[in-house]
Amino acid sequence: MTALPRYRTDPSPRALAVRLRALLTADVPAACGVYAGLAAPVASSALHARITYAMASAFVDGASAGVPRFEPPPSAQLRLLTAASWGRLDGVGADMTTFPVDLASELWWRVHERASGSLRTAERRVACELLLRLGYPRQAAAVIGLSVIDARRHVLSPELAMEQLAVLRCHVPASVVETMALRGARSGLPAAVRRELALFVVFRNAARGADSTSMQAAAALAMKASSELPVKGFSGMLQRARLHRAIAAVPFVRRDIGETHRLLGRALECLTSVAPDPSSALGQLAWADEAYALYCFLVQTHLAIGLSERAAGYTGELVSLSPGDDRTWALRGDALVACGRLDDALDAYAHGISLGGWGAARAAHLRGFVFERLGRAAEAAEDYVLAHRIDPTASISAGHDQQVRAEPTARSRAAGRRAQAREVQVLADLAHAGEQAIREVCQTSHHRVVSGGRSS
Repeated sequence: MTALPRYRTDPSPRALAVRLRALLTADVPAACGVYAGLAAPVASSALHARITYAMASAFVDGASAGVPRFEPPPSAQLRLLTAASWGRLDGVGADMTTFPVDLASELWWRVHERASGSLRTAERRVACELLLRLGYPRQAAAVIGLSVIDARRHVLSPELAMEQLAVLRCHVPASVVETMALRGARSGLPAAVRRELALFVVFRNAARGADSTSMQAAAALAMKASSELPVKGFSGMLQRARLHRAIAAVPFVRRDIGETHRLLGRALECLTSVAPDPSSALGQLAWADEAYALYCFLVQTHLAIGLSERAAGYTGELVSLSPGDDRTWALRGDALVACGRLDDALDAYAHGISLGGWGAARAAHLRGFVFERLGRAAEAAEDYVLAHRIDPTASISAGHDQQVRAEPTARSRAAGRRAQAREVQVLADLAHAGEQAIREVCQTSHHRVVSGGRSS
């Protein structure tokens, strides 16, 4: 079994600015345009992108009441990263009204117009989640009436608790948000809301691999709230599958693999015991969304205990559910490397690279790693250069989790100089973008425009 290095990227705002600048000239445009103008999904669109588009369509058509809750998309900056990968820094502003007209679809403007009007509770919920998915946290806050961000005094509402929590996550530390969620899960809120708040805490701790008292308390609260809710029917069984998937994270972080797989098996039974109405597109997406999250967890748990062939088999389900998701090919490539099937892993990572955007950086680095193990040094060097060109903020962990900055080689430095020479000039009014990272990118770009005496 070949041990893969850990590929990590700096989550700080300054690093985001560096990634945006790098993507401008990396020449790896994202294949899907959902997050840059709400273009219609294509064959290479990820499941979460198809969900975002379906939510937008339902919202503008007045069908918000039928939109279920979905898993959050994998990055809070999808619009920013997508626009930058297309060389369009004018698409990263903090206001929907400043989005480039040539990129925005008719659906984009209908969402903007609808979100600016009077909304019922179900519409506010969908509008908030949709605006967060599109990278507009301030407008999402306005839609649900969260004009003052004060986590110490804020009381979660029964109707919009999860939306308020999602907005607060953009403004206050994660620990504060989790404390609020746990407090809400212990409160007198409706059972369905308490369950969602408790599961939020469980999933957040699981993502960090933290075996904490708050995670254990949240798991118990989620089970208690679920016991007060109906189990039958499509929605009930889907929620039951999600509950078991969440609870399985508790023994997993303790390395109790037997109990983990018992709970995941129950989740899989709940999921496969129901099928969505063939005429309900949103129902089918909800089922696929839960299935994708569950199979991701199954792959990760089987890789953790060395059952790599079974993990690789589960990645086939991910390919069926979402072949346009870079996470699909990342997990498939990792599982195939663990199986020793290096040539097959090269194909999986190649799929990830072909999807473009920021996610191509990890795929390129790990394909380079596999090339290196196969003795194909020249091809490995090309992929390492590509990975660094897309994401110069990455660090690589190997051995005893020792982090090493992915510094460029002489060849990659030369490629970086060529990329810098091709760097796109942007308009001065990009400085209106609100986020700190975006301001830095815009100000740097504006300085180049002024010093060069020309503008685009």
